[in-house]
Amino acid sequence: MGVGVSPPSGSEVPMTWPDAAGGRILGRSLLTVANVITVAAPVAADWNDSHIFNERWPGHARFHGVTALAMATSLSAVNIWSIWSDGSDPASARLYAATVPAAYWAPFFLALLVPGTAVDDPPHPVQRVAGVPVSLLGAAATIATAAAGWLIDRRSAVPSG
Repeated sequence: MGVGVSPPSGSEVPMTWPDAAGGRILGRSLLTVANVITVAAPVAADWNDSHIFNERWPGHARFHGVTALAMATSLSAVNIWSIWSDGSDPASARLYAATVPAAYWAPFFLALLVPGTAVDDPPHPVQRVAGVPVSLLGAAATIATAAAGWLIDRRSAVPSG
């Protein structure tokens, strides 16, 4: 040990980066979580009378709702398969597995800049935590999860030296 540095006591755990295998599993797992959320949360929130089966919505709006859900589901499914397969291009698999959730959820924030848009559609209010719609909190958390998975998986793929 260096001068002035004491060894960790029994109650202290030194902070270390996961080894390559552990980092790869952690990174893949976080990317998987982000992609599963990108499928499950929108289907749970939209495949009901507040969105897809909302009688006040025009047929074309419902069409776009279904196509958006189908696109997110198919892309996320391919991502999950790709990051866990033994494909020849793990860097691309990692990139796409992080990009699809970010591309799906980031527009939640962009949409707020368009006049006339809202996170609520009365009579279906969106729950809030500290005044912030849970849909936006979830979007931010899913983007952060995908980014963390990408970073951890990327770092585990870089040879330490």
